[in-house]
Amino acid sequence: MNMNRCISIVLLCGLLAGCGATVDTEEVQGGVIFPASKADFAAHATGRKDLQYWMPAQTDVANAVPHIKAFLAKEAPSIASRFHKYRCQYFGIVVEGKKRMYCNFFHRDGHAADWQTDPLIVLDGGDRYFQLEYDMQSKRCLNFIANGEA
Repeated sequence: MNMNRCISIVLLCGLLAGCGATVDTEEVQGGVIFPASKADFAAHATGRKDLQYWMPAQTDVANAVPHIKAFLAKEAPSIASRFHKYRCQYFGIVVEGKKRMYCNFFHRDGHAADWQTDPLIVLDGGDRYFQLEYDMQSKRCLNFIANGEA
């Protein structure tokens, strides 16, 4: 079993344990911002411990999206050409004292009905699912990863 599958299984178990909890998310065009209370998903997804969390504002997302699109145009042109077909879950994390947004992207088709209230975890699926971190200060994208194929 590879590391991504192990992390995903751990995340799924954690999410199932938290079912029934209410989440005050904030909708943005093409996605949803999760509150700091749900950002521990990003810690599990990245394998980091002792992260601090914050809740991005709609303006944070609006400012980040053009930089994310430019990054994808260079690093993943096939994804960039279909960017309008993705939704995103945004989580605020603090890494080494710097604010970042952990961005969990997934294709609009075939996603779980509860994507606006629960972090979406998908094993495999190729580049229909990808994640990256956006550094708020440097305006750079970091740690980009697209899912693999089964």
